[in-house]
Amino acid sequence: MNKTRINLYAKSRYLTRRMACAALLAVCCALPAHAQELSGYVNRMFSLVSQQPADETWWQSQVHNRLSFGWQFSEHWRVDAGMRNRFMLGSEAMIQPESTEFDAGLADLSWNWVAGKKVLGNTLIDRLSVTFERDKWQLRLGRQRINWGQTLVWNPNDIFNTYSFFDFDYPERSGCDAFRATYYHSETASSELAASVNRDGKLTAALLHHWSRKNFDFQLMAGEQAQADLVLGGACTGDFGGLCWRSEAAIFRPVRNFSDTTTVVAASVGVDYTFGSSLTLQAEALYNNVGNAFSGSGLMGLYAAPLSAKFLSICDWSIFAQASYPFTPRLNAALSGMYFADAKACYTGATVDCSITENLDLSLIAQYFSTVGSAAPDEMQVILGFVRLKYSF
Repeated sequence: MNKTRINLYAKSRYLTRRMACAALLAVCCALPAHAQELSGYVNRMFSLVSQQPADETWWQSQVHNRLSFGWQFSEHWRVDAGMRNRFMLGSEAMIQPESTEFDAGLADLSWNWVAGKKVLGNTLIDRLSVTFERDKWQLRLGRQRINWGQTLVWNPNDIFNTYSFFDFDYPERSGCDAFRATYYHSETASSELAASVNRDGKLTAALLHHWSRKNFDFQLMAGEQAQADLVLGGACTGDFGGLCWRSEAAIFRPVRNFSDTTTVVAASVGVDYTFGSSLTLQAEALYNNVGNAFSGSGLMGLYAAPLSAKFLSICDWSIFAQASYPFTPRLNAALSGMYFADAKACYTGATVDCSITENLDLSLIAQYFSTVGSAAPDEMQVILGFVRLKYSF
């Protein structure tokens, strides 16, 4: 790509996000107040990261604001939008302007309005869609979240919006620029067609059929991911006397050199059970034949994973377990752990959530990553601590 084409591409993405903001403001002003819905939150979070044996410590203070808008402007039509604003101060290693501004969608709706070595401000429009609903049809066009995953940690069926379990401060998850058509055959059965284009112009498209039988939900999926892999997958969830079973799997086969390329399989199985005391136990296992993908970049590379539904872990076998318990109606605690068997790496996390008032919550989060064997280049430990105060409206 020559310099002129690069400049034109950059200008087009710049104009796209400005037009999106202008359209968002115009709709806000044009629609009557009774047709509008507004919700969101503001949180202040302090983070501390320590890495050994490098003996490095970094810190960050972040203000994170979320705004969600909805407008039902007729019986059949609705517009939804979501905006994420963040302002960060901290160590230079924690301030990453390029990765923060990066937008994987066809439209560039993320930009840094402040960027320095130790300061960063970013705005991201992660939802902007129009929905039409009539009879048994629902059609949605624009930036949206398409969540086809059924398990709670690793989602092989989530080919449109893969996310990392460790990213606890972004519960809405990212959206994609897509068209989605859903037809409801009955209250328990539906079919979907979804198609999304990323920033590189690569198309991801798939069909999904979902149905229920007795105490079980099933789904089957087939499509193509980023014009690179043919995908065939499915999921099953059910209940056995209070024990919830979740499972999903997908097979990825490259389009090019179809007969000569190794098939990648991702399959996750999980169970969770809530006792009469409100103690909840959860376990999940993942098989993903990616080999030992651990690299010299260290454990922080795992923190940013997964990159896609095809590569959900750093090794073939991964195991997860978690226990959570509400000590009082306002105080909940959870302890979780992961073991990456082939990479000889592990993760432990602890969370305490306290509801101070109806709309104000305090959270204390600790995350610990460690390599525990010779599969990694060097023995490493990463400790992350977070204190977050969150106000929702």
